[in-house]
Amino acid sequence: MTAASNSNPWAPWTSRPFCTEDTRYCVFTNAGFQGPNRGLSIIDAPTDGTGNVTTAAAFFAELLSSLHPAPETAEEKSPPYQVRDIPGKGKGIVATRKISRGQVIMVDYAAVMADARFPSRVKREQGRQLLEEAIERLPDAKEVLNLARSSSDPDNVPVTEDVVKTNSFSVNIAGKEYMALFPRIARINHACKPSALTHFNSTAFSNTVTAFHDILPGKEITISYSPFGLPSPARHKILLAKWGFTCTCALCSSPPHALAASDARRNKIEALGKEVVGLVEIGGTADLKKAAELYAEVVDAVKAEGLVPHLGGHYDVLGRLWAAAGEVEKGKGWILKGRKEEEGYERSAAGGERV
Repeated sequence: MTAASNSNPWAPWTSRPFCTEDTRYCVFTNAGFQGPNRGLSIIDAPTDGTGNVTTAAAFFAELLSSLHPAPETAEEKSPPYQVRDIPGKGKGIVATRKISRGQVIMVDYAAVMADARFPSRVKREQGRQLLEEAIERLPDAKEVLNLARSSSDPDNVPVTEDVVKTNSFSVNIAGKEYMALFPRIARINHACKPSALTHFNSTAFSNTVTAFHDILPGKEITISYSPFGLPSPARHKILLAKWGFTCTCALCSSPPHALAASDARRNKIEALGKEVVGLVEIGGTADLKKAAELYAEVVDAVKAEGLVPHLGGHYDVLGRLWAAAGEVEKGKGWILKGRKEEEGYERSAAGGERV
């Protein structure tokens, strides 16, 4: 991945960029990105429309020129999971040994990235042509093409289009939204109360999956496709519109009274959070005390819903609110509890690296 030369005038791209007529979009591919069997194809505009080449694909080219394949991690040499058939879900990821809370389960890299606006800016046939070229230029196109599909009319929707729509996530790079497909993470199924979290690194095009809580051998590893903390109606709307399925995870399949209680807690978290912010902005002692009392209810609801891997940050905020309200010792107690919570999480994550 070096600068352009006589032997490869398109470097760091490993082949001539493919551009469709009458559009601003091209396919840029580096077949050696992160090793011989990965590769990365980007669908983007060579310029921003005004002739400025310091954005879009040029930004990627500069980054790719400085990136090198990441060393193989312990998780890659001996992953704590296997891809297995999951009843009613197709393929999924199942833990093969205990995975501790906070442990890195896998690090995956984008195989396809596309300007999120490009489908609405090109004709459908042009869009399909760009997607097909982007995937076929990868060293292992089958790894992408064999991923799940969700179209209700698969006979009339190209595999490339269906796979990318079904398996892509929204990511932000340099203030611009992209669709990104991570082929290994794409095997992880959704749950509204997942067992793992993802974190995207916009300068390495990587996505790291870590355990949300301890995961026992034989248990499926899941992530959330929708934003955390949403009540069920909002989650279902997003999942159906973006991924084309109706969620039947354990939370969504729970008895009506249990699901209603969960939704009530999640709505309460949002409502009280706004109220706390308003009280803090007023800033009077009585207001800050009320804010601390309300935030304690937020913490209880967050804990009941299992929305964070640890409560250290929430305890710290609660402690600072009590201290600001004049109850310094009470505040110190919560802050100390928060530090202990974070230390426990860090110990769990560090210990999990060698499971």
